[in-house]
Amino acid sequence: MSRPLNIAQALKEKNRIAGRIGKLQKKVEDYNAKEINETKDFDSLELLKELQTEWAYLIDIKSRLAKANIGICEKLVRLAEAKSELTFWSCFHNAGQATETYPVRYNDGEKVVTETKVKVFTITSKEVTDHQERVQTMIDTLQDEIDIYNGTTQI
Repeated sequence: MSRPLNIAQALKEKNRIAGRIGKLQKKVEDYNAKEINETKDFDSLELLKELQTEWAYLIDIKSRLAKANIGICEKLVRLAEAKSELTFWSCFHNAGQATETYPVRYNDGEKVVTETKVKVFTITSKEVTDHQERVQTMIDTLQDEIDIYNGTTQI
């Protein structure tokens, strides 16, 4: 159960285990009931034992991964936050050279006054692009460092 793996291999194995668990859970449910004289292709009790073994293996590998990730914990957090920041800059709409004008109407005593207000954006489109490029470079660098760590660190 605890064969040596590097982190990259363990992450793939974790996903495979999760897939097997999903299939086993369905089989356990599907083959749990039968008609009295019906034969089943699978024994739900045997499937349940197999499922419990897979759960134990998943717990083991996730625990080993968590311990191994201590060495890059800060990079993993930085990567997650950099991805959030990139999403922010990618969805940032209030930037650029343009201005917005819109009429404002209000009552001033007996007359209705209409005036135009102008919005000027503080952050330019170029600044948004610069931030996107800066954060993407940070993400690429962190991901490369994490990939190297994952490929060389045994769990």
